[in-house]
Amino acid sequence: MADNKTEKHIKTYCRFCHANCPMEIAVADNKIVSLRPDTDNEVFGGYTCLKGRQMPEQHNLPERILTSLKKNADGSRTAISSSQALDEIADQLKTIKEKYGPRAIASYNGTVSFQNSATHPVAKAWHVALDSPSYYTSITIDQPAKVGIGQARMGFWLGGQHTWRDSNVALIIGNNTLVSHFSIPGGIPSFSPSNALREGKKRGMKIICVDPRKSEVASRSDLHLQIKPGQDAVLLAGLIHIILAENLHDAEFCAENIDNLDIFKASLERFTPDYVAARTELDKDDIITAARMFAAGPKGCATTGTGPEMGPYPNLIQHLTQTINAICGRHYRAGEKLPNPGVLSPAFPRLAQAVPPQPEWLTGVRSRVSDDIGEVTVLTANGPIKEMPTAICADEILMPGDGQIKALIVVGGNPLLAWPGQEKAFKALNNLDLLVCIDYKLSATAEMADYVIGSKLCLERDDLTVLTDIWYEKPYSHYAKAVVEAEGDVIEEWELFWELGKRLGLDLSIRDQPVDMVNKPSKYEILEKMTVGSRVPLADIYNRDGGHVFDVPDVMIEPADPATKGMLDLFPDGLAEELSGAATDADSSLQAKGEYPFLLISRRMKNVFNSTGPELTFLASKTTTNPAFINPEDLAALQIEDGELISISSNRGQIPAVAQSSPDIKRGVVSMAHCWGPAPDGSGDERVREIGANTNRLIHNLDHSEKYSGMARQSAIAIRIHKSTAA
Repeated sequence: MADNKTEKHIKTYCRFCHANCPMEIAVADNKIVSLRPDTDNEVFGGYTCLKGRQMPEQHNLPERILTSLKKNADGSRTAISSSQALDEIADQLKTIKEKYGPRAIASYNGTVSFQNSATHPVAKAWHVALDSPSYYTSITIDQPAKVGIGQARMGFWLGGQHTWRDSNVALIIGNNTLVSHFSIPGGIPSFSPSNALREGKKRGMKIICVDPRKSEVASRSDLHLQIKPGQDAVLLAGLIHIILAENLHDAEFCAENIDNLDIFKASLERFTPDYVAARTELDKDDIITAARMFAAGPKGCATTGTGPEMGPYPNLIQHLTQTINAICGRHYRAGEKLPNPGVLSPAFPRLAQAVPPQPEWLTGVRSRVSDDIGEVTVLTANGPIKEMPTAICADEILMPGDGQIKALIVVGGNPLLAWPGQEKAFKALNNLDLLVCIDYKLSATAEMADYVIGSKLCLERDDLTVLTDIWYEKPYSHYAKAVVEAEGDVIEEWELFWELGKRLGLDLSIRDQPVDMVNKPSKYEILEKMTVGSRVPLADIYNRDGGHVFDVPDVMIEPADPATKGMLDLFPDGLAEELSGAATDADSSLQAKGEYPFLLISRRMKNVFNSTGPELTFLASKTTTNPAFINPEDLAALQIEDGELISISSNRGQIPAVAQSSPDIKRGVVSMAHCWGPAPDGSGDERVREIGANTNRLIHNLDHSEKYSGMARQSAIAIRIHKSTAA
């Protein structure tokens, strides 16, 4: 913090998104003077993105909420203290709990909540103490199969899968890390991804990219498979079919560690190169080349992004992705070094063996929508955590009866724009007895809230790189201390749950350690409980100036323990039906295009992070809308000009959009970012050039809902396009 006289330079890291890029902030008189990359950082090498560089403006935004706001009966808002707001909210929660039971109280922890390292452990502890299973996060909107369901069904390898730095080949399916700055280990690292990609290419790494767009990653790949949207599962089944048919798999690894290989192989009989080529609209020879290139390895990894996981059959896609890694033996073996098991969790033996399927991870509290949908265990940075599927949260609010959600606390999220099926989400949020948001601005959801509590921003609080701990390829960590003192009456997200817990008389605990519910603990004390027994003591990380690669003993993979060794299951319950469904849909896609001849896919945009960014001047100068990116040949055929207003319709709804010519996208495909636009009452549609359009209005959340997670189909949506009649 500045001493009110001299300028100080303080090392910290950005929390605009998940990447946690290190920065150096100049501060004087408790004001942010300037921001620059931390060029001394060993891992990032001075990398930052254009979003993070706007943090000074974000902290000083004129519209920023610096107090708490209470909505009045006439829709106006009154500024009140956070203490008064919390008192009133707690009183209403007590009444709701007494009348309807604890399940009626829910929280939705959105994407921004992940950037505060203490939020989720405290939020989950609050739900446990309250005895409410109604804990929701953004994970179950776009990737639950990748971080829980896939491992529960198939099992996983205790020694870890190959990471980027050790790989000779990468199969990247619908993940554009150069824009999203997100990938699980094995894909392009999210820290300085352009440098990581250049480094991989320089050492001869082969990159196969599957994407309907010639994305930033696809344009740098050795082989780009410009797939027809919605056919990722068919392609993966075809690649595995080739690898097994040509005996390119690691037969020794499979014999020792895999169950049901023969029955699984037989189930792929129909997915021949000719069959797959016709349905994916790919060249048969390219498919064969991709299979052989990936199988050749000898080390490598297949990973997916939100593109395929928001489309059809995400559970199947994740299973097939894990399968292609498993049959090719893409896991660390006894005697090999695991690059980074993380430094913030306790050390434990890493054995060269499988952990068998964990079906109990899929059998928690059932939703009231369907017995097939309910609590799923998500493998988080804070350990396995059970959460309810966000895709059906609106239904849990609207369905009368025991367990109906009456109160919702929204933390770092914008469900009106993010939840699938916007019309239902809008109706649900209006149906609540109590809606509370903690945010730094009046988002579309906060506009609807009964109470809005102003939140601290990242440079006003301490944080620790918990979320990304195992993503780094070295034992790296960073404790960021508050750079400036927050002005106004604002609190952190985790403090909201602690304050309400105190008022409700709850006893919270983190990792079986009680939290002081009389005197509010410091952020450091919360992080201490979260990292108890860590490989590197929290105090050592705290005392470092900036991020650091720590000198810790190498973690070597140990031989399997015969007493505990499990097997990976390639043919879990339900897989036959999923393969059959994917094939049936693929066969149907060969028919003549009907009323909805285009396919709408999701994408990321460099200048925004979901619904955060358009409020900032420089980012808004890049664009104020989420254009409908369309191949110029399709635009010409439709007689639509670049920049013209268009109407996009599905069998579930209609939205306006701004057409943008994009030669990198496959013909017959439209690409739009999600989390834009107004409420679905139509009152904001005329402002599409200023606020964009919400693609969730084109779907119903229960159409094609996925087993276990209720995951909605939010990509590969059949649509039609025509000129807009609006002026």
